[in-house]
Parts: sequence; structure tokens; C-alpha cells
Amino acid sequence: MKLSFKGCLLAAAIFLILPSCSGSGSKSASDADSAAAASLHADNDIAMILRSLIDALNVEQALDSNIYNFRGTLTDGSGRPLYTDVQGSPGAWEVRVINDSSAALRNIYLGDLLTEELQQYLLTTLHIPDSTLVAGGPAGHDPDANLRIYDFGKGELIFETKEAETEGGESGPLLNIIVRKRAGSSKTP
Repeated sequence: MKLSFKGCLLAAAIFLILPSCSGSGSKSASDADSAAAASLHADNDIAMILRSLIDALNVEQALDSNIYNFRGTLTDGSGRPLYTDVQGSPGAWEVRVINDSSAALRNIYLGDLLTEELQQYLLTTLHIPDSTLVAGGPAGHDPDANLRIYDFGKGELIFETKEAETEGGESGPLLNIIVRKRAGSSKTP
């Protein structure tokens, strides 16, 4: 039996819709969280936001807060939230333009964020090899924070990680990702 393109699309749609039609009609909290996570759209992919910031800096374009400033859930390449906060919700992030040549992304709440895995995902997706690591270790301004700085051409990608604790005793990492034009980078090639 040979299916046309429309037939394949119809079969795929039926395959996706049927599981959602079955069930007992009641949902648990984890089902609701899963549904909320599934409804997120990959337009908020952290790697694509960083790619846009890096590309803008590499072509000497000023960063515009009207374009980049954002507060909400960031996702991975498949559209899933990067972490779950201590309340069980998709973890929130803030993207903020600091000035026309630098921006910062940070997780707002503590949760199960896997910082090492996220950094590797970003470096791989952005095609920034480990060989471009220019500095790493404790941050000078905060000895409890770990810093890794990568060169991306006309600027630097900085990962600053620090463990923190809520008032209730829950702990997790805070990750601050900074993209900035390298000091002294001129506008002429």
C-alpha cells in the first residue's frame, strides 16, 4: 500500500491525537506540569538567543533591549524547559541587555539546572570549541563563583556559576551567562 504525502500527514496527525483522546479525565499535578512544559514553543531556545547576540556583536551591531530583553522560560533545542524550579514549575530566566555591547542571561530561581550539560550544549550548538577557553576558575569578585570565559571572535562568552540556597534549605545553581564585545575591539577589520 502506497501512501501519498497527504496520507502520511493524516496518519501522523492521527498518531499524535489518539493518545491525547484516551485517559481517565483527571490529571495529576505532574501531568499539568508536563502539559505546561509541552506547550512551550522553541522560539525561546537559549542557544538561538545567544547565537543572535553573538552574531550582532560580530557584525558590530548595537544590542537593543527592545529586541532582546525577556523574562520567562527558555528552552533547549527540542522546546523543553532548561530546568524545573524548586516549586516544580518550568524554570524562569531573564535576558537583559546591559549596554549596546553586552547582555546577560540568568536563571531567576533555583532548581535542577544542570549547568555543565547546558554549557556543553551551548558551546556545541554555537560551534565554540573548548580550545577557545581563555580563562577559568574562581571569579575574582566572588570566590564562591566559578568562571569560564570563551573567545567567540569579536567578543567573549562568560559562564559564571554559583551554588545558592533558598530560605527553606533547598539548593541549586545560579548560572549567569554574559555575552560581551571584547574591550578594544575596533569597528574596522
